[in-house]
Amino acid sequence: MTDDPNEVVTVFRGTLVEVEAFQQVLGDAGIESKVVGDELTASFGTAIPGSVELWVHQKDAEKAAAAIKRDEERKGRPEPNGPFPPPTNDPKPSSAQHRKEPHVKQDPLGE
Repeated sequence: MTDDPNEVVTVFRGTLVEVEAFQQVLGDAGIESKVVGDELTASFGTAIPGSVELWVHQKDAEKAAAAIKRDEERKGRPEPNGPFPPPTNDPKPSSAQHRKEPHVKQDPLGE
C-alpha cells in the first residue's frame, strides 16, 4: 500500500441501506465518502451480501472507522463487519392444542 493520503480504502461493506446510513454519519462528521457497488443491487438485489462498499480517503480512514463505531455503539448494534453474537436458545413454543370438534349426530333427525 502506498502512503498517498488520497488513496481510497474501504471502511464498511454491507447492504445498501447500511452503507448509505453510514455515509450520512461520515458526512455529519465532515468526512468525504463514496458508495460503491450500489448498481449491483438493481440487478441482483440482496443476492450478493456485502457487495456495497463505503470508501474514504486513506487519511480519513481511522476517523471514519471511529465515527462508524460510535454510531453503532449509540444504536446498540453489534460492531460493523465484526462477529455477531451467537443465537440464543429460546425454548421452543408449545405445540398448539388440536381443535376438538363438538360431537354432531350424523342423522339430523337424531335417530
